[in-house]
Amino acid sequence: MTTSLKPDNPAQHATTHSSARRMLRGMDRLNRWLVKLCGLALVAMVASVTLGILVRFVFSHLDIHISASWTEEVSRYLMIWTVFIGSAVACRRGKLIGVEALITYLPEGLGRTLKYLSLWLTVVFYGVLCWVGWQWLAFGQSQTSPVLELPLAFVNAAMVVGGVLMILNTLALMLETRVNGRDIRNASIDDEIETALAQTDAQPALGGAKP
Repeated sequence: MTTSLKPDNPAQHATTHSSARRMLRGMDRLNRWLVKLCGLALVAMVASVTLGILVRFVFSHLDIHISASWTEEVSRYLMIWTVFIGSAVACRRGKLIGVEALITYLPEGLGRTLKYLSLWLTVVFYGVLCWVGWQWLAFGQSQTSPVLELPLAFVNAAMVVGGVLMILNTLALMLETRVNGRDIRNASIDDEIETALAQTDAQPALGGAKP
C-alpha cells in the first residue's frame, strides 16, 4: 500500500488533503474542457480533410471549381494542437504509451520507486520540450503560414502549452496517488477496472471459504 500524505498535526493533515483535492478537482475541470476542445478540433479536422478531398477529386470532375487550398493547413495545425493537448490530458491518468512489465514484476517497493523515477524523468523531458517550444515560438513570430498567413508562433505555441499541461497533469497524477494512498504502478488502471479486478481476485477466496 502506498503511503499517503501524513503530516504530524491532524488539523494540518486535513488541510493538506483538502488543498490537494481542490487542486486535483481544478485540473480535472480544466481537462474536461480540453477534451471538449480536442473533440471540436477533431470534427473540424475531419470536415477540412473531407472538403479538400471533395474539391480535389469530386468537384473538379464535375467542372465545379472551388479554391480550398487552406484545408491542408487547417487540418495540419489542428492536428498539431490536438496531439499536444490530448497527450497532456492522457498524462493525468497515466495513459501515455509505456512498457510497465518491469515495474509490475519487481518487488513492490522497488517497482513503485522506479515508477516515480520514470515520472519525474518525464517531467524533466516536458520541461525541455517547453524550452525548445519557447525557442520555436520566438522564431515563429516573424513568419507566417503560406496560405492562411497565420503567424507560425500560433502553431509553435502548441509545444509550450502542451508541455506545461503535461507537467501539471503528471504532477497531479503523482499527487493523487499520494493523497489517496494508491499504488502508483496501477495509476493507469481506471477505477472501474481496478474494482472489477479486485472483485475477481476475491471470488476464489470466497469460494474457498464455503464449507
